[in-house]
Amino acid sequence: MDAVEQFADYAAGTKFSDLPDEVVENTKKFIIDTIGVGIAGLRAPGCRETLTTIKTWGGSTESTVLLSNYKCPAPWAAFVNSVFMHSLDFDDALDVSALHANVSVLPAALALAESRQKTTGRDLICAVAVGQDVICRIGLALKSPLSWIRTATCGSFGATAAAGNILKLNKEKMVNAFGIAYSQTSGNVQCLLDGALVKRIQPAFAAKAGVISAVLAKNGITGAKNVFEGDYGFFKLYEHNEYDRDILLKGLGKDYKGIELSVKPYPSCRMTHSSIDAALELRKNPQFKLSLLETIRVSVSAMAAEMVGSPFQIRKNPQVDAQFSIPYTVAVALTKGDVFLEDFEEENVLSNQRLKALAGKVIVSADPSLPQNDIMHCRIEASMKGGKTIRADISAIKGNPLNPMNMDDCLEKFTKCVSYSRQKMPKQKVSDILKLLSNLEESKNISELTGLLG
Repeated sequence: MDAVEQFADYAAGTKFSDLPDEVVENTKKFIIDTIGVGIAGLRAPGCRETLTTIKTWGGSTESTVLLSNYKCPAPWAAFVNSVFMHSLDFDDALDVSALHANVSVLPAALALAESRQKTTGRDLICAVAVGQDVICRIGLALKSPLSWIRTATCGSFGATAAAGNILKLNKEKMVNAFGIAYSQTSGNVQCLLDGALVKRIQPAFAAKAGVISAVLAKNGITGAKNVFEGDYGFFKLYEHNEYDRDILLKGLGKDYKGIELSVKPYPSCRMTHSSIDAALELRKNPQFKLSLLETIRVSVSAMAAEMVGSPFQIRKNPQVDAQFSIPYTVAVALTKGDVFLEDFEEENVLSNQRLKALAGKVIVSADPSLPQNDIMHCRIEASMKGGKTIRADISAIKGNPLNPMNMDDCLEKFTKCVSYSRQKMPKQKVSDILKLLSNLEESKNISELTGLLG
């Protein structure tokens, strides 16, 4: 039996009452976090251009685009909101598997929930928890080196699970929905290496695919049946059949993998975060003096060194170049003692010559003792004038369940994101949004939330 059968049975049959209290609270925390970074994302390069493009195509006014006073067909609302939510690389992370979960799952579920006009807060929480679980299980099960952007490839299945749960598809139609999603599954690492803006759009294609797949299946369209383990299924065709079936399916419906997600404290690629944490730890050392610094050596996993460890250079998209650079983010951390959204604005990246010079002193190498795909560990060594060397080591990055950010941290991050967005939102409206999200299971109709967000 293909794994899709178990996933379909689970996604179709799970209700809010099945969720443990811990999962409900965790899911609400990530809904708050993802909406917050989406509000901040309105200012990011590519977001307004994406919305302007979608507006030219028109369509039914069924689902809200964040803070835009604009409604459009549910697939496009899911698409645009996903772009907003991922544009600053500030959304959640599954550290073990280098993927983001809610950036595809939440916008798909939210867009369809609003379009149905009778969805409750409990329905949304349930759908998001199920979608998180599916995308995380697939990501955790994979053992091959990163080549596809798993936020997008795994995201299409997570978004479909969430969308199908919102629509209350039965098992047969859920299988078809997964099959239809598989026909749209894509997302590559090349855009990351090239610093292209489309990197932040790939998860949006997955969110849109989830909505389209669920609706088409509901209306009778059939999809592939052996989606994951068939001769040309996802694992064989995309991941060289290198996966752990036990991790994929064990405890399904009881052990919710969304619990393993991390809240991101810094708006840059998660693979830079162990280096940022190490740099901040180094900065606390009373012997460290920026004026005496000669070189900084950073040791991380082979994957992190390859993806984000190259010498810092500015290409066509300075924000993306900075977000995906250990040298740049380490330079910011050492200079400011913090890393936040303004550090990645194009003007600041281009104009701050001091940061560029400091980034030029950062040398990144792969530590052969670390697992190839590790993002949790980092060793940083600062060579000072006079021959002194100062070192810091990190083994659990901030925001990870081993070093978590709690609900209060997320509420503070939300408020900072709203402030950064420069949207003219009264304090009372921000308070109302957070109150509703914090008590989302009490909402009788999701239009209460989308009304505040629109």
